[in-house]
Amino acid sequence: MGNSIRRLRASDAIAFQHLRLEGLRLHPEAFGASLQDEADLCPSVIAQRLERGLVLGGFRDGQSLDGIAGIAKSTSEKVRHIATIWGMYLRPSARGSGLAKQLLNAAIAEASRDCRSIRLSVVATNQAAYRLYENAGFKQWAVDRESLCVDGHFHDEILMRLDP
Repeated sequence: MGNSIRRLRASDAIAFQHLRLEGLRLHPEAFGASLQDEADLCPSVIAQRLERGLVLGGFRDGQSLDGIAGIAKSTSEKVRHIATIWGMYLRPSARGSGLAKQLLNAAIAEASRDCRSIRLSVVATNQAAYRLYENAGFKQWAVDRESLCVDGHFHDEILMRLDP
């Protein structure tokens, strides 16, 4: 059947939360959110966030939610031309399947509809994600030194942008 991408709805809240918590547990250095903060959210809050926000889900064989990517579009007049891709995560078993590229391309297409600049950040140690973003046309424009502190260890984030 292959991979498919679609916008997540309130009914996807539990599957989204499970995948998000997996990412935060396995790669705490890769996200600004903390596992504890996200684990404490009840499913109704997650459902509301999915309805109000824009999160894409990547499915393998049309069934299993194996990837997620959020898109935040600025609403303030002076910066509404900027979109940010956030929280992108792919389950380890889905890596190498092409789903990450499809998910990223769908996020870019969605953000490009009404934004002139798409931005994201990636932890400096995640070279696979960096290459994925670079291959999609993102360019590094800055490094945010010691931007995240996880268990007393600091991590740099590479700031990247795409101007479609």
